[in-house]
Amino acid sequence: MLLSEYLNKTIIVTKQPRGVCLGVGFSLKNQAIKCLLCAPSPHQKPNFAVSFSAVDSLTETVNMRRLRTVLPTGCARITIGNPVYSYEGDFLGHVADAEIQNGALFQLYTDRQNPIPATSIFACNDAVILRKNQLYPLGQRVPAPTLLQINEKSDGFVTRPLLRTAMAKGALIKLTLSLPPFNVAN
Repeated sequence: MLLSEYLNKTIIVTKQPRGVCLGVGFSLKNQAIKCLLCAPSPHQKPNFAVSFSAVDSLTETVNMRRLRTVLPTGCARITIGNPVYSYEGDFLGHVADAEIQNGALFQLYTDRQNPIPATSIFACNDAVILRKNQLYPLGQRVPAPTLLQINEKSDGFVTRPLLRTAMAKGALIKLTLSLPPFNVAN
């Protein structure tokens, strides 16, 4: 599902229109989408939020079970049109869309570049700043089949203990090829 499917749609809470969706708020730690950022009209800045878990249905409108009027703490905001910068300060374009999978932000699409994995976002508010390129892919999501072949107990992300286990078992190349931008393990 794409973020653009939610944008500029009327938010309906208990059969009354409350505003329009302009973006999402998500956790930088695990990329889970916490809320939809809304405003009374599409020409204003977001000034209230509705919980993403309260979405009942998505048609021509976004139907909600309840209203949350304040932004959750520790939430990064992303809207279409935010500028994207690398850690070194290079301009990489503007956010054109974002992919949502299983209630989490999966990747960003810019108007200039290939998709950017959401795990590489360092900070996000009025602009998106990406993490410094790492020698090892710490913090990236590992597909479940590859994870089970390397380590039985993990939270689904590349961590230092997972890297140590992969090196000890000689599976570092298999782990690396299963991560973005490769994903050839499936």
